[in-house]
Amino acid sequence: MISVPEVSRTDWVRAEAFLSCLKRVLMFSGGFGSGKTEVAVNFALKLRRIGRQVAVADLDIVNPYFRSRLVQTELSKFGIRFLVPSGALAEADLPIIVPEVKGAIQESQGHVILDMGGDPVGARVMASLAPQVSEDAIDGMFVLNSRRPRTRELAGTLAMMKEISSACGVKLSSLVVNSHLVEETVPEVVEEGVSLAEQVAKQTGARVAFVAVARDMLDRVKVKYPVMVLDRMMLKPWEQSNWLGRFRIDN
Repeated sequence: MISVPEVSRTDWVRAEAFLSCLKRVLMFSGGFGSGKTEVAVNFALKLRRIGRQVAVADLDIVNPYFRSRLVQTELSKFGIRFLVPSGALAEADLPIIVPEVKGAIQESQGHVILDMGGDPVGARVMASLAPQVSEDAIDGMFVLNSRRPRTRELAGTLAMMKEISSACGVKLSSLVVNSHLVEETVPEVVEEGVSLAEQVAKQTGARVAFVAVARDMLDRVKVKYPVMVLDRMMLKPWEQSNWLGRFRIDN
């Protein structure tokens, strides 16, 4: 069981315009260790809390420790629909795409969040789905963590984005800044990520969509872009027992 922190303040800052023009299908990709799944599940919860219909498709076949399906039970209580294999296949390390995923991306109602595996290898599972989604209905969102080896600087980040886009067949048109050092994150780390994202945006034409900021740092980080408050939910198995009972679910 994963605990979902109760909300004590707004989940979004300066994000009205961003939220008003979201596309229906949102594909979250990024380098291994970028925090992509943490961002994706937070994004799903934050959209649901402002009244949006949300479905989450866990397409991560790379990292069994940080799959979005691990919070399925808790987030389902908010009315978030999860699209994952059932039964014995739920934990399979295979590129299984349940029929509900294809159906969901072809529907006209609600948002579908696609949580891809890290790096180009994890993005390949999207290749069979991409032709079924029109370009104007999907936003390829690249989660950028400037403290990961391959995305510390511009050249490596551009190469990573090109490889992922080629593997999945979706243009990465949005950047999500998620630069952090977990508990040791300081404002300068977030600002460093924003600076790198701006360089990438200039080179690629992608937009800086939003910046993920930990809730306890919200008052210390000043950026001009939309901010999504990040609550840590994707915990390592040995960390989960330390969190149980510390937070409660609160609609």
